[in-house]
Amino acid sequence: MIDKHSRKISYLRVSVTDLCNLRCVYCMPPGGSELSDRDEILSFEEILKIIKHGVSLGVNKIRLTGGEPLVRRDITSLIKQISEIVGINDIALTTNGVNLKEYAGALKKSGLSRLNISLDTLRADRFSDITRGGNIQDVFDGVEEVLKVGFKGTKMNAVIMRGQNDDEILDFARYILERDIELRFIELMASGWKNMVDADRFMPSSEIMEKVQEIGELVPIKERVGGGPATIYKIKGALGSIGFISAVSKPFCSTCNRLRLTSDGKLRSCLLSGGDVDVKNILRTSNLDEDGLANRLTEAFIKVTTMKPIVHSGENKAVMNQIGG
Repeated sequence: MIDKHSRKISYLRVSVTDLCNLRCVYCMPPGGSELSDRDEILSFEEILKIIKHGVSLGVNKIRLTGGEPLVRRDITSLIKQISEIVGINDIALTTNGVNLKEYAGALKKSGLSRLNISLDTLRADRFSDITRGGNIQDVFDGVEEVLKVGFKGTKMNAVIMRGQNDDEILDFARYILERDIELRFIELMASGWKNMVDADRFMPSSEIMEKVQEIGELVPIKERVGGGPATIYKIKGALGSIGFISAVSKPFCSTCNRLRLTSDGKLRSCLLSGGDVDVKNILRTSNLDEDGLANRLTEAFIKVTTMKPIVHSGENKAVMNQIGG
């Protein structure tokens, strides 16, 4: 699939649930977000059917998201089935890390390629505040278990917020000196009930990078496991690496190769802009034979691909847990 701007689409992000066991301040409003009825969430059979059709059109990379994907029952069974699809060469999962100590071994055995762990502070009290009650030790234990079972290319995502966790930038950098982790500092993208950039809390990657260099010189590296939009560096002597994702100050839309599947069955062109097609409705209401259904799904994928904007609008009226942010 090639979009109107000559970008080849090969990556599908799949939200498997809108449920989450945390309530992060930048992801959800204080009262939480409205959740879909259970029967509105795609079944594993439906997810697999959509993924398989995407593969037939050129998709070769899958990322599972949520909400929090590890709260979806039997998630390792879904991963195993995805890993058996011919044409898929990379399966990743984004998690808040709370359940990783329990799941790391099973995820490795299921065929998962890589993990992204979201962690915006290393302080227990601050973690509790940001997540509205989470226990950071669960995440630390999960990280160590991930390393123990042998996952490679593990990424740790930290959204930096001025006045809230920007005083921990150097602590984060030191954390990966002795751990084989790609730490990625991400610019704040407020969502839903806020403007995309909360001016008081926003800190650009350039400023974060300047701070990190107090520890040591940043040396650019080109090759690493899993690819992605981050600009990656090494600090001399560090086991891990450090990346910067500048989605606000320097959008990477020109190289975007992804579509998104929401947990309630919308095939979406962009996190922030464009449009979507209800593929769940196609699966559940189309009285078609196998060839007819395949044609409808192809039309949906092509339509969404043509909806991809050259650059995102900078506005997001949805809540992240609802669209697999």
